[in-house]
Parts: sequence; C-alpha cells; structure tokens
Amino acid sequence: MPIDLKKGQKAAGRAALVSFLLVIIKGVVGFLSGSVVLITDALHSLTDLTIDVASWFGLKIAQRKPNEKFPYGYYKAESLATLFISFFILYAAGNLLIEGYSRLFIIQEINLPFLALLVALVSSFVSFFISKYLRNIGKNINSELLIVNSKERFMDGISSVFVFLAIFLSYYKIPYIEGIVTIVISLLILKIGIFSIKDSILALMDISPSKEKEEQIKKTIKSVKGVDDFTDLKLRKSGPFIFGEVKIKVKKFVPVERAHEITDKIESKIKEKISQVNSFTVHVEPYKTEKHRIAIPVLKPKGLNSEVMKHFGKANYFLFVDITKKSIHKFYSKENPGRKREVRAGMEAVHFIIKEKADVLVTKEIGEISFHTLRDNLIDIYKIEGVTAREVVNNFLKNKLVRLEEQTKEKD
Repeated sequence: MPIDLKKGQKAAGRAALVSFLLVIIKGVVGFLSGSVVLITDALHSLTDLTIDVASWFGLKIAQRKPNEKFPYGYYKAESLATLFISFFILYAAGNLLIEGYSRLFIIQEINLPFLALLVALVSSFVSFFISKYLRNIGKNINSELLIVNSKERFMDGISSVFVFLAIFLSYYKIPYIEGIVTIVISLLILKIGIFSIKDSILALMDISPSKEKEEQIKKTIKSVKGVDDFTDLKLRKSGPFIFGEVKIKVKKFVPVERAHEITDKIESKIKEKISQVNSFTVHVEPYKTEKHRIAIPVLKPKGLNSEVMKHFGKANYFLFVDITKKSIHKFYSKENPGRKREVRAGMEAVHFIIKEKADVLVTKEIGEISFHTLRDNLIDIYKIEGVTAREVVNNFLKNKLVRLEEQTKEKD
C-alpha cells in the first residue's frame, strides 16, 4: 500500500479535536471539583493537543513536492516536528514532576467526586481508542510522527486510570495519592520524550532503517535474474520514507537495454515489497565473474574426455562443467531431452540448459531463436575450439574461445 501523508494529516487533525475537548472538559471539571490531579491530567491532554497540532503541520509540510532547493522532498519536516514535540514533552514532564512532589504533602478536598471520576474514566477510554487509531494509521503510512503520538496517547490513557484511582482514594482522605500519581504520570511522559528525541535525531542524521527491511531489500536484489553480485547498499530514512542505492554487477556482454530492464525490475520489486521506499537508485557495473557453469554438447558421457558435438540441439548428452578461479571444480553429464525431437530440438535443449543453471554454452552452430533465447536468459555463447571437453574447457580458461555475437545459421 502506498504511503498517504494526507491520510496521516487527517488522523492528526481528528486527534487534535479530541485532545482539545479533553483539555476543556478535564480542566473545567478539575477546577469545579478542586481535583489537582485532574487539572494535571488536563495539562497532560494539553501536551497531547500540542503534539497533535505539530503532527498536523509536520505531515502537511512533508506533502510538499520536491523542488530545486529540496530535491529529496520535505519529508524530514516530520522528524523536525517530532523533535520539537519531544522537547515540549520533556518540559511538561519536568513541570508535572515538580507539581507532583509538592502535592505529596497536601490532601485536597474533592467536590463533585462522581463527576470527576466519570470524566477520568471516559478520558481513559477515549485515549486508548485514539492511541489505537493513531498507531494503526501510523503503521499503515509508516509515519514515525503518528506512532510517537500514539505512544503518548496510550500513556495518557494509563495516566487517566491512575487519576481515577487518585480521585477515588483522595475522596476518602488517603494521603500522598495525588502526589504519587502525578509523579508516576510525569515519569511516563519523561520516558516518551527521551525516546522520541533519540528517534527523531537519528532520523535527521540519515539513520539506516531496521535490519529486517535491509535484509528484505538484499533478498529482493538477489532474486532478480541477471544480478551476479551487488555492493555498497546504502539506505536512509527521511521522514516516513526510505531512500536507497546499490551497485549491481552484471555480465559484460549484457546489452544496455537489458541492463536497464534489470535495474527497473530491482526498483519495482523493492517498492512492491516495501511501500516506504520512495526512491531506489541502481548503478550497473560490467562484471566478469570467476565462476561459471559451462554446457558442452558431447557424443558420450565420458567426463572431460567426452568427444564434443558440433550442434547442441541434436547432441546426445550435455556435459556441465563448473569452474572456479580458473580451475575445474566439478562436472556431470545428462542426456539431452531434445535429441529425439524432429522439430524444435534446439529450443528443447535451450530450456534444458536454462533449467540446469548454466551461464555459458559452447557450440559450433546455433539458430536465431535459440541464440536470442539464451542471451535473453543471460547465457553467454562461445564457439567450440577443441575435440574433447577438456580441450574446450582449457581453451575457455585461457580466453581462447571466440564469443558468438549472432546466430551461425537461420534456423535451429
């Protein structure tokens, strides 16, 4: 699902409206009832309101399109807003902590206790609902700002539960309750503020996304046919989005058009797997691998002493030779499934070679369709030089074989 910042902005706006109503209701009832802890909770909701408003502005700014001054967009506006919010949270937590300490030694007379209890209870349920709503939207659009906001709102719900208990116990003149509850609420808010500052600063410093997403991207790159290897994978977060780049290695003979198709496929598959990826740049480097699986058409399966055949489509067998670092690693033979076919024997052999994951074919003759099918599947084709498979492999290792750049006959 694509990231929808406008959806996040609407969610922040709705949460702000709820926060505003809670501030008014808790503040008025706290004042009328004489409950300092409910007034403190109203200040907590005021903190939520500030967070919601900052979230709304941050997400609105982040929607602005990239331009010459900001070619990567305004997505970090969200992280800046989160940083501002976090400092405000710390400031509010500090003030509430001082207030809580001062209330340890005061037993406050509670008027309208049942109304105060009802407001605290309703506030708790509303906060938990809004927390879940913001968390779901935040995860849906990958908004760090809304996720932080949802955590703060969850803490607001918990604090309202404590406020409910504090009002209830204070009504029965039990000492220290208001002060202790206020201190607990302050510490919860303080913890959120510290972690939010940490996360927003790391995002502004281009921190890499989670290891899980990095492994996902690596796995996706490896799954694209034609990528021999890749290096210099770099990922960075920018607000709710991820930007990335990588260098891939493809075989030297691969034409520019085919290399471009590979890069497009990598980008589209990564964006399909991870919706947060906004841009992924792929650099192509021509590459000559030291590992090959060579397919050689042979008369009989006699290992490296097998006699080679001129035409691969009607070959009796294929010898597959794995070479590593200029030496023979292993080899095995298999019967050619196309040998008994009257028509399209070449294509049957081509599909067999592809299935066996060979990346080099040596042959004397090859038709147009087989040639292009093999090249489309990134299989390099060389002209046979030698009588036995051993001679062919040795000539390949010594770079003595000629690469075929076109078919040697019209039909397979």
